[in-house]
Amino acid sequence: MSDLDQAFQATEKNVEQGQKALEAYAQRLQTDDRSLIAKLLIYAFVVLIALVVLMVAAGTVIQGWEKWLEASKFFLGILSSVLLPVVTLVIGYYFGKEK
Repeated sequence: MSDLDQAFQATEKNVEQGQKALEAYAQRLQTDDRSLIAKLLIYAFVVLIALVVLMVAAGTVIQGWEKWLEASKFFLGILSSVLLPVVTLVIGYYFGKEK
Protein backbone atom coordinates (compact mmCIF):
# COMPACT_ATOMS: atom_id res chain seq x y z
CA MET A 1 0.00 0.00 0.00
CA SER A 2 2.84 2.41 0.73
CA ASP A 3 4.26 1.76 -2.75
CA LEU A 4 0.98 2.95 -4.23
CA ASP A 5 1.00 6.08 -2.05
CA GLN A 6 4.57 6.82 -3.11
CA ALA A 7 3.61 6.36 -6.75
CA PHE A 8 0.69 8.80 -6.33
CA GLN A 9 2.93 11.34 -4.60
CA ALA A 10 5.57 11.04 -7.31
CA THR A 11 2.91 11.46 -9.98
CA GLU A 12 1.47 14.54 -8.25
CA LYS A 13 4.96 16.01 -7.98
CA ASN A 14 5.54 15.39 -11.70
CA VAL A 15 2.21 16.99 -12.57
CA GLU A 16 3.05 20.08 -10.48
CA GLN A 17 6.45 20.37 -12.15
CA GLY A 18 4.83 20.01 -15.57
CA GLN A 19 2.29 22.73 -14.78
CA LYS A 20 5.04 25.08 -13.60
CA ALA A 21 7.04 24.40 -16.75
CA LEU A 22 3.96 25.02 -18.91
CA GLU A 23 3.26 28.33 -17.14
CA ALA A 24 6.87 29.43 -17.62
CA TYR A 25 6.74 28.48 -21.31
CA ALA A 26 3.46 30.37 -21.81
CA GLN A 27 4.96 33.42 -20.09
CA ARG A 28 8.01 33.32 -22.39
CA LEU A 29 5.78 33.05 -25.47
CA GLN A 30 3.66 35.98 -24.33
CA THR A 31 6.76 38.09 -23.68
CA ASP A 32 8.15 37.21 -27.12
CA ASP A 33 4.84 38.17 -28.77
CA ARG A 34 4.73 41.48 -26.92
CA SER A 35 8.28 42.23 -27.91
CA LEU A 36 7.60 41.41 -31.58
CA ILE A 37 4.51 43.61 -31.71
CA ALA A 38 6.32 46.52 -30.07
CA LYS A 39 9.27 46.14 -32.46
CA LEU A 40 7.02 46.11 -35.52
CA LEU A 41 5.20 49.25 -34.42
CA ILE A 42 8.43 51.07 -33.65
CA TYR A 43 9.91 50.06 -37.01
CA ALA A 44 6.79 51.33 -38.79
CA PHE A 45 7.06 54.61 -36.89
CA VAL A 46 10.74 55.03 -37.80
CA VAL A 47 10.06 54.22 -41.47
CA LEU A 48 7.29 56.81 -41.65
CA ILE A 49 9.54 59.41 -40.02
CA ALA A 50 12.25 58.66 -42.58
CA LEU A 51 9.71 58.89 -45.38
CA VAL A 52 8.52 62.31 -44.20
CA VAL A 53 12.11 63.55 -43.95
CA LEU A 54 12.89 62.25 -47.44
CA MET A 55 9.78 63.88 -48.89
CA VAL A 56 10.61 67.21 -47.29
CA ALA A 57 14.22 66.96 -48.51
CA ALA A 58 13.07 66.02 -52.00
CA GLY A 59 10.60 68.88 -52.01
CA THR A 60 13.30 71.40 -51.21
CA VAL A 61 15.64 70.06 -53.89
CA ILE A 62 13.16 69.42 -56.70
CA GLN A 63 11.20 72.15 -58.41
CA GLY A 64 7.49 71.94 -57.74
CA TRP A 65 7.39 71.90 -53.97
CA GLU A 66 3.59 71.90 -54.04
CA LYS A 67 3.60 68.35 -55.40
CA TRP A 68 5.50 67.03 -52.36
CA LEU A 69 3.88 69.29 -49.83
CA GLU A 70 0.57 67.42 -49.73
CA ALA A 71 2.19 63.99 -49.45
CA SER A 72 4.50 65.08 -46.64
CA LYS A 73 1.60 66.71 -44.78
CA PHE A 74 -0.38 63.47 -45.12
CA PHE A 75 2.42 61.32 -43.70
CA LEU A 76 3.10 63.83 -40.95
CA GLY A 77 -0.60 63.70 -40.03
CA ILE A 78 -0.47 59.91 -39.86
CA LEU A 79 2.61 60.08 -37.67
CA SER A 80 1.28 62.62 -35.24
CA SER A 81 -2.35 61.60 -34.95
CA VAL A 82 -2.39 57.85 -35.49
CA LEU A 83 0.91 56.06 -35.16
CA LEU A 84 2.55 57.97 -32.29
CA PRO A 85 -0.35 57.38 -29.85
CA VAL A 86 -0.55 53.73 -30.90
CA VAL A 87 3.19 53.23 -30.35
CA THR A 88 2.96 54.92 -26.95
CA LEU A 89 -0.05 52.90 -25.87
CA VAL A 90 1.34 49.57 -27.06
CA ILE A 91 4.69 50.05 -25.38
CA GLY A 92 3.05 51.27 -22.18
CA TYR A 93 0.54 48.43 -22.14
CA TYR A 94 2.89 45.59 -22.97
CA PHE A 95 5.82 46.59 -20.82
CA GLY A 96 3.88 48.17 -17.97
CA LYS A 97 2.26 44.89 -17.00
CA GLU A 98 3.64 42.45 -14.48
CA LYS A 99 2.14 39.40 -16.17
